[in-house]
Amino acid sequence: MDVLTDVLNSLHIQGALYFEVEAGQPWVLVNPPMNSIGSYMLPDVEHVIPFHIMLSGEGWAKSVSDSSPPVKLETGDVVMFPMGTSHSLTSNIDSWEGQPVDTSFYQQTAAKKQPFTAVKLGEDGTRSYLVCGYIGFNAKPLNTVLNTLPNMLVVKDHINTDGLMKQLLLSTLQEMRKSNERAKSIVTKLTELIFTLALRQHMESHSDLDKQSWLSAIQDPCIGKALVLIHQAPFNKWTLAALANKCAMSRSSLAKRFNLYVGQPPMQYINSWRMHLASRLLTDGMSILQVTEHVGYSSESAFQKSFKRYVGCTAGEWRTKYNKAS
Repeated sequence: MDVLTDVLNSLHIQGALYFEVEAGQPWVLVNPPMNSIGSYMLPDVEHVIPFHIMLSGEGWAKSVSDSSPPVKLETGDVVMFPMGTSHSLTSNIDSWEGQPVDTSFYQQTAAKKQPFTAVKLGEDGTRSYLVCGYIGFNAKPLNTVLNTLPNMLVVKDHINTDGLMKQLLLSTLQEMRKSNERAKSIVTKLTELIFTLALRQHMESHSDLDKQSWLSAIQDPCIGKALVLIHQAPFNKWTLAALANKCAMSRSSLAKRFNLYVGQPPMQYINSWRMHLASRLLTDGMSILQVTEHVGYSSESAFQKSFKRYVGCTAGEWRTKYNKAS
């Protein structure tokens, strides 16, 4: 059981608009926050993550929302902004001033039947080629992935990926230009691979991951085993004692260590993960009664009460809003 893959598969990641950018030095690209344009990119998702891939050339990237230093981008590198914050890319580390992209540009592009746009910016100097993309998914009620990521995440294509990231992107662009339903499905899968590869590279290259992060939890021998057990059989009638016994730990040790890494007690995590899976089943069109039985509840009213507590709305409200068949 690969817990990271299990969580990513449950997020229903979707592809989005991709912009191919040809930039001549000097150039600056100022991107608005996703809370102002995300609904244009992907109107049916809760959270949108912008990312940029340097196909050729080089530049610099930084998040506007924090004091993190700029990061240099080279050919094949990827930069993501998991919190959807405003950010800038530039050809010159000493020049960040630029006019933010007007939101009407995103509206007009999103309205096109062909979900691909080529953009030129900058002057006539040395040229760089970038691709700007958007990853959208429904993260509630369990934001395990989002809560553990930094404002800016950089994937160096020559580290741990062996050039795979760039190849994935080139394949994605090839499919985007076809603009048909089969291509759309392929783009979604390729986008999932891009996001998964970025997270794995982040994990492998950051041995000092925050001890209270979920990503570090799945790498811990003890808590990683507990998470595997939970994700293998989320609807078992788990107790703290049963889980601790499987992990060869005392109940108090498991509870303390689990809470340190994951940020919540084991039983709370199990319940929230069940509700997360329930929300996916409702999105896929399963009835509330079917979901109640599937997630191990004997009473629909008990399930409804638990769902509202963890998700913030009733199961019926969620199903009406996100059901693909509706």
